[in-house]
Amino acid sequence: MISRLALLLLFVLESANAAPNEQKEIQALYRRGLTGDKTAVEQCIEKLEAVLKVQADNQYARVYLGSSYTLRSRDMGFGPKKLSMLKRGVALMNEAVTAAPDDPKIRLARALTTSALPAILGYPAASRKDFALLAQLADTHPEKFAEGELQIVYYNAGLAAQAAGDSSGAVALWEKARAHPADPALQKKIEQEMTPQGGALSRAPRSQSRTAAAWRAPLLEPKPESTRPHPSLISL
Repeated sequence: MISRLALLLLFVLESANAAPNEQKEIQALYRRGLTGDKTAVEQCIEKLEAVLKVQADNQYARVYLGSSYTLRSRDMGFGPKKLSMLKRGVALMNEAVTAAPDDPKIRLARALTTSALPAILGYPAASRKDFALLAQLADTHPEKFAEGELQIVYYNAGLAAQAAGDSSGAVALWEKARAHPADPALQKKIEQEMTPQGGALSRAPRSQSRTAAAWRAPLLEPKPESTRPHPSLISL
């Protein structure tokens, strides 16, 4: 089962310039890849690489190709090649964000992807920085975001603040997320996080540490709570 938060990644693909049928096919392949379909991941990579060959400046295709490479890494056996593929994917997403630093959809795609990567490599910490920047942009230019994106950005920025020990900042961000109730399921999670007992406010800041044994587990193993971007966000 793909988390409702994961729906966001697929949303971004709708902003790119691929033909409608091709875009839908890429969305479908990415969606299947999120659920663990290795063949779909390979096919999605082929499609995105083909788009970049004719649209070298398509940063949406670039950021999603990078995300797809991390899915390929997930499917590889443990070893140097697995880590190399992961780093290749992250590097490609970084290139897309560097080329379009003010495009929130591209940064959001990277943030959602890296939030699911091994903490031992520092990627979730980088994701939290992205969400903090996105929240600042949402404050000054909300017109650049859809309602669902604002909800997700403020929710995750609140988690980032809570992880840094800033409970009051987290509450302020979750209050902003509550003002954009695009997804009822996510809205429920926001309410739960704000509950004094049982929510994030009752827990110590989340640790970024991860044991070597945990790192040996398949990267990006599909989980119910995965924050992976969802195929409907893919705009090429």
